[in-house]
Amino acid sequence: MRFDRHIPALLFAAALIPLSAGNALAQDEGDENAGAPGEGVWRNYDFVPGSTVWFATDFTDEPVGRFPASQLEFVKGNMQIVEMEGEKVLEASTNSTFRVMLPEALPEDFTVELILKTGTPNMATYVTFTPREAGWNRFEGHYLALNRYPGIYAGGQDVATMALSRGLADEWHDVKFQQDGTYAIAYVGSDRVSNLPNANFVTGTTIDIDLAANARFPTYIKDIVVSVGLDKLYDALMESGEFTTRGILFAFDSDALLPESTPVLRDMVSTLENHPELAIVIEGHTDSVGDDAYNLDLSERRAGSVVAYLVENGIDAGRLLADGKGESEPVADNATPEGRQQNRRVVVRLQE
Repeated sequence: MRFDRHIPALLFAAALIPLSAGNALAQDEGDENAGAPGEGVWRNYDFVPGSTVWFATDFTDEPVGRFPASQLEFVKGNMQIVEMEGEKVLEASTNSTFRVMLPEALPEDFTVELILKTGTPNMATYVTFTPREAGWNRFEGHYLALNRYPGIYAGGQDVATMALSRGLADEWHDVKFQQDGTYAIAYVGSDRVSNLPNANFVTGTTIDIDLAANARFPTYIKDIVVSVGLDKLYDALMESGEFTTRGILFAFDSDALLPESTPVLRDMVSTLENHPELAIVIEGHTDSVGDDAYNLDLSERRAGSVVAYLVENGIDAGRLLADGKGESEPVADNATPEGRQQNRRVVVRLQE
């Protein structure tokens, strides 16, 4: 199918995230009134998730009252799965630590995403990429601290942070961290709290997350995703003829583009503008959760939103082909949270 700019109802297989009653994921549960991509506070938003998922949590089938030991390694504290607002999340009711086990050592380009609600503004959650053996003033390299002044720290001192009056308390906050070589950025929602060109994160095969909490003011965390690979669209197309992204996001059960899609959409527009010879096929892929027919219908409605964005930003629809694949071509095991995350993707290919 080739798109014509005069066709009002354009079909476009874009970032497909299948929905079911138990499939509420960070990529697909945003507020459609949060703003449009590339506008307002999202104008300079530049976080893009890694292309290959190494780790992801899914607490849907975890028993309430137990620690999810099949997904996370318990280090210390008091943590349990609880139900909150219709979903299962991990609660810490004392100062606690758990460990994410990775398949191999982190490369120099990776991303970490999580959703967090702390007990009070001053309660901190720490993220380190090697186990901490001593106090913060003796910890080697940089680390993340998520509190009233969230961002990147070293030796117990702030390095690149931003003041948030209520910290990460009161409501859920999306936390996103990206390292590309020695350059690191961190976001809390739309706020870029860290922008550090000379980062020194010591990495290994684990990620430790320390949660400050007590019985009166517990801390909650969910939807932890670790991904690697920050390929650029044009470079990937020239090298292999295709580019995979998980960075085009939609509001829950809606075709409204989320503003977090800004960097990927912006990269698509600029690449097509700078290389008018390119003609591309965009494939949408889902995991195996939910009804395939429903997912296909939703993907078509979401497709129109993406095409509208590209056409509104000057891209000739005649250069675009779309091919919705649904769940027919998984690249990972749909039986695991990591696999389902990886299978929910968009693949951009050069037209033959």
